[in-house]
Amino acid sequence: MYRRMVAKGIRLGYRRVVAGKPRLVVTLAADDVAFTFPGDNSFAGTFHGKQELEGWLRRFASLSPEFRIHDVLVAGPPWNTRVALTFSDAIGDDYRNRGMEYLRLRWGKLQQIDVYLNTETIHDWEQRHPELAAAGTT
Repeated sequence: MYRRMVAKGIRLGYRRVVAGKPRLVVTLAADDVAFTFPGDNSFAGTFHGKQELEGWLRRFASLSPEFRIHDVLVAGPPWNTRVALTFSDAIGDDYRNRGMEYLRLRWGKLQQIDVYLNTETIHDWEQRHPELAAAGTT
C-alpha cells in the first residue's frame, strides 16, 4: 500500500511540475534537498535547497516539455525510501530523450534527486537553440 501511494504521488508531482506548478514537489522536499543533473549543458549542476530546486523545475516547465513516466519502482521503509523511475521527454519537434531518476525520501520528504540521461542529446539541442539554452540561466 505504501509503495503504491508513493508511486502515485511521484506521478502526480511530475505532472504538476510539467504543468508549471512545482509547488507540491517543493513543499514535499527537505530544506536541504540535493538535485543533480549531469552533463555539459545549461541545465547541469548540483542544486541545493528548495529555492534552487524550484528555480530549476520552473525553467524546465517553461520549455513546455512532454514528460512521460514509464515505470516507477519504490523500495524501503518510510524512513529510507528509494524510488527509481524511467521516463522519456520531448521539447518541440527536435528533442527527444530517455532516462531515469533515482530519488531518496525520508519520512515523505524528498532528500535527493539524481537524473541519468543522454546529456549529448541536450548539448546538441542547445547548440540548435541557443536562445532557449540561455533563457533562465541567469
